Amino acid sequence: MKTIFKLTSLLLITFFLINCSSKNKKDNSSANNIKMEIPDDEKGSSNNPDYPKTNSNNSNLKVEDLAGDDEFIERPKFVLEESIDNILASKNKFRDNVNSDGSIYVVVSESTVRPSNQSGFILSRNAAFAKALLKAKMKILSVQGQVLTTERESEFISNLKDGTDPDLSKRATFLEKIGKLANQSVDKALLELGMDQNEILAMNQKQKEKAFQDNYSEYASSCVYSMLRGISVVKVAEGERGNNDYEIAICVKYSPEDQELASRQNDLGANKEVQNSEIIKKIKSLSPEKLISMMGAKYYTDENGNRFAIGFGQRPIRKTNRRQSTFEDKALDQAVLDAKANLSNLLGETIEATEISEYIEKETEFQDGQYSLYTEDNYSRLIDAKKKTIRMSSITIHRWRGTHPVSNSTIMGAVVLLTEKNSVNFKTNNYQDKSKIKGKTKNKDKTSKSKIYQSEEDDGSDF
Repeated sequence: MKTIFKLTSLLLITFFLINCSSKNKKDNSSANNIKMEIPDDEKGSSNNPDYPKTNSNNSNLKVEDLAGDDEFIERPKFVLEESIDNILASKNKFRDNVNSDGSIYVVVSESTVRPSNQSGFILSRNAAFAKALLKAKMKILSVQGQVLTTERESEFISNLKDGTDPDLSKRATFLEKIGKLANQSVDKALLELGMDQNEILAMNQKQKEKAFQDNYSEYASSCVYSMLRGISVVKVAEGERGNNDYEIAICVKYSPEDQELASRQNDLGANKEVQNSEIIKKIKSLSPEKLISMMGAKYYTDENGNRFAIGFGQRPIRKTNRRQSTFEDKALDQAVLDAKANLSNLLGETIEATEISEYIEKETEFQDGQYSLYTEDNYSRLIDAKKKTIRMSSITIHRWRGTHPVSNSTIMGAVVLLTEKNSVNFKTNNYQDKSKIKGKTKNKDKTSKSKIYQSEEDDGSDF
């Protein structure tokens, strides 16, 4: 009977602990869990906004403040910003601002997850570009206006004591002694179930009395939401900074004219006159060396003043011991699909984004002289591009094959033209399979610094 009673008590305690733990779990780190915030003047009678909170899990990740570097390493982002500022200055325009014609130019960057000397770098490079483009669209929306939520809290408590309070000294009662015996029995049962001794001690440890405590916390979040049309990538810069840091920087442009053009898809689609224009012929003859740094989708204008859109895509070729041609065709098909997806995102994309920043600082000294300092620095960027389905016509006007100058990876690329509806395909160039770009041999250790590669202002593009 005693054994049954102990097991029943143990099961109840275990269930209680698990239930409490599951109720306390909360995860707002998914872009599908974005909760748009409402300004105070739009809430009506609500006085208790339920804003998203970031997780505060402990981490063993070592993070240090960056001290002065012995060597200054140029960043592709800084090089691109300087280049864009010089171009815009000649047109009396500015970056990160709404210009007189309504246009907005922003520059953002992202680093690849995989270093340039490891397999899978090209796919990671594509992902870094895609993340940078989402950040750029979020930045454009924030220039037009955003919902901002802030909160701060400070708490200071001092409770200094000396000596022993005689009123707190008393003999342990019979019930307290029975309770200690019961606790020991539960501890023994938990040990038999495999729980760590330190966890049991932490459960039994009473909270130490605090001498003083100084707590501070601050919270800020911003929310943006809108459909964006006609956002084009006008220039790209990329390069290896060394120490496994390959950076992709992009400049994107928004303008009311481009937005209106993207909403009229059939007018934007290239007709036969555009397809046979001199600008299209020049694009079809671009070398792989120039095409490698051309990513995303952008607008062009031909010699007759017709506007049209071009999408770029590229994928690595997987090296195999058999059926190599199958994987080359697969890489080309994926590059074409990527180019079409970039055109689709140019035509329109609904962006819902939230930025959350939270800082917590807790300083505590206990009556026994022990001291504790805890800090927490959280930042989240959640961007959700809503799923969409559109019907569009396009043709592949150029297929190419080249070698990335830093990673030495072989790439299959495609250039896709958005066309008017019901247009007939025309003959395209064969990809250039003999073109090579000199690159470095792969190294499985840390990467070395490289030159910075920028896409050129090719004929007919926005710049």
